Amino acid sequence: MSVLTLEQTKLKILVVDDKPENLRLLSNALSHEKYEVKCVINGEMALMVANSVTPDLILLDVMMPDLNGYQVCEKLKADEKTKDIPIIFLSANNDSIDRIKALRVGAVDYINKPFQINEVLLRIKNQLQLKAARQEISKLNTELERRIQERTAQLEAANQELKYEIKEREQVTRLLRQSEEKLESILNSLEEVVWSAEVATSNLLFLNPAATKVYGRSVEELLKNPDLRLESIHPDDRDRVELSLASFLNHNNELEYRIVQPNGKIRWVWERSRIIYDDDGSLNRRDGIICDITERKKIEEELSYEARHDSLTNLPNRSAFIEQVEQTLKCCHKNPDYLFAVLFIDLDRFKIVNDSLGHLVGDKLLISIAEILTDCSRFGDFVARLGGDEFTILLSNVESLEDCHNIAERIQAKLKTPLSLEGHTVFTSASIGIVLGNNKYQDSSEILRDADIAMYRAKSDGKARHEVFDAQMYAETKELLEIENDLRNAVLHKEFVLYYQPIVSLENDTLYGFEALLRWNHQKKGMIYPDKFIHVAEETGLIESIGRWALETACRQLRIWQVQYPGAANLKVGVNVASQQMKDSQFLSILDRTLEQTGLSGKALHLEITESTLMDYEPETISLFNKIRHRGIKINIDDFGTGYSSLQYLNRFPISTLKIDRSFTEGMLQEKENFEIIKTIVTLARTLKIDVVAEGIENIKQLKVLKKLNCKFGQGYLFSEAVDCESATLLINKY
Repeated sequence: MSVLTLEQTKLKILVVDDKPENLRLLSNALSHEKYEVKCVINGEMALMVANSVTPDLILLDVMMPDLNGYQVCEKLKADEKTKDIPIIFLSANNDSIDRIKALRVGAVDYINKPFQINEVLLRIKNQLQLKAARQEISKLNTELERRIQERTAQLEAANQELKYEIKEREQVTRLLRQSEEKLESILNSLEEVVWSAEVATSNLLFLNPAATKVYGRSVEELLKNPDLRLESIHPDDRDRVELSLASFLNHNNELEYRIVQPNGKIRWVWERSRIIYDDDGSLNRRDGIICDITERKKIEEELSYEARHDSLTNLPNRSAFIEQVEQTLKCCHKNPDYLFAVLFIDLDRFKIVNDSLGHLVGDKLLISIAEILTDCSRFGDFVARLGGDEFTILLSNVESLEDCHNIAERIQAKLKTPLSLEGHTVFTSASIGIVLGNNKYQDSSEILRDADIAMYRAKSDGKARHEVFDAQMYAETKELLEIENDLRNAVLHKEFVLYYQPIVSLENDTLYGFEALLRWNHQKKGMIYPDKFIHVAEETGLIESIGRWALETACRQLRIWQVQYPGAANLKVGVNVASQQMKDSQFLSILDRTLEQTGLSGKALHLEITESTLMDYEPETISLFNKIRHRGIKINIDDFGTGYSSLQYLNRFPISTLKIDRSFTEGMLQEKENFEIIKTIVTLARTLKIDVVAEGIENIKQLKVLKKLNCKFGQGYLFSEAVDCESATLLINKY
């Protein structure tokens, strides 16, 4: 087998993911590539299968029930049987801390979700090739050692035979000649160089013909000039080799060094030698054997380069960048006045380019960005690709932050020029985080963390800009992390409650239903509103479990009211649904199960989604909306009109109700523009036969205007603020 070519036999790959759709996608793609695939859904099963099957590679999800990916990885690496299996993480977490953690626990690679299957296949192939190459190198080393031992044994046997023959005095001349001829024949047939030299003078006593291929010189030339062998050694290695060979303490010696041939070609050699003593214990000579390891070194260099460089852009990769930062930190700790900086660059809207124009254009874009970043950097700066559309630049020996600003501004200015890629004109921009390094940092993970924080601040502040990290950013990020941890505890300890705000029919002033609004009853901080934690729940994936709880709780409560109060029989309840919930392949099943378990009719349920949710979906997702509609469930667009141009989608989706954002209602009496917007929305809805709910009604004047515009429903403090379940029950009786 070639060192860099995988065997034709099927390689076993274990895929660990708690999402069946991911397992199905990866299994189909890997099976198509002739891999033998095993799929499991949790960490315990992964450990069992890995010990019984011993896969060649493991694709491992991070976030799983029971054992998470990091814990599974640590257990595999602690097991002698599974410790050498390459592990590639698959995770939706795009945080640099998670990726660094993955590398620390033993992963060889980290792929962000949503992943591109071609990228996954390529990374799997690269890791399997790397593993095969390492095995082949180990095999070559073992074979080389065996051959050396075999040749040494032959020499020992020949010497023993010679000693035996010398004892036979009557045959000493003939047997000695035969022995010498036999030994010379053996030595001359070897591919390895065999030599013997005086210890004191370094004059060669013997050199076999294999030396010609290694040194590029004849044996006669080398024997004639005692200094030529040492002079042929590469100047950078010469002193080390000469010192080692000259030391009488090195009875047995092993060295790797380079030989420069007369034509300039360089050969790498491995040499083993030992001192030979006379019977009286005096120094006699040094015998040695030299093996040409040039091809092995070439393979090692290629593997080392591949392990430290990104195959697409040819830039140094994450591993090389972290190593460079660690070296820079050591310099910084030795010299407190030394300053450096790290720029963390993330392309804006790269996914749009990739999805709309294809991966070929996306790859060309990444290559162009790599060239731009290199051109904009200074001589000696270290540009790397961390992965995906993330790049970094290590600025060494900076004078001040002005150096960082200048480079960031050069990058931003360069990106304003459109790129011509595969016949397409592509516009792009980047968000850049800057962190100034000093001796206060202890390791590279802290620097990358702070640069990443600054980059996300730049992205959240409008993209196409750069921000410098400061302590306030870290405090805010730490607060978000605390919210995430508290959210996870809140899910476990059921700290969420629903409040209900009435929706009133403006035609007859009757109660139409309620909007169920989520609240977090924090154990220490008290009641927390959604605007403080929903975005964190969405980013961490907790929104799915929270959303399921809210849906079930709201449906069950409305059904209780319907059973207890005859006047509540026709009430509706609106439940906010995040886009992540609707992307779940099990969403329809969750709806059906919830209605069945609570006994609520689908006609009483409204799902409230944001305008941005419409923008995220492909046309085929209309099928999902239609299936929801066929169950009698209505779909409302919440906070309508707040900045998304989704009017063109309204006639394509089965929407039941538009909810006018409170900001328009609050300003409708003071600003004519807000009044016209509301008027337009009501008219548009009437044309499309869609109901309208005006949010944020706070006074009688607003109510009168909305009734005059024929707005069908209203919601706001004029009727009631959002109240707990007990107070909502009183409102039912009131109406």
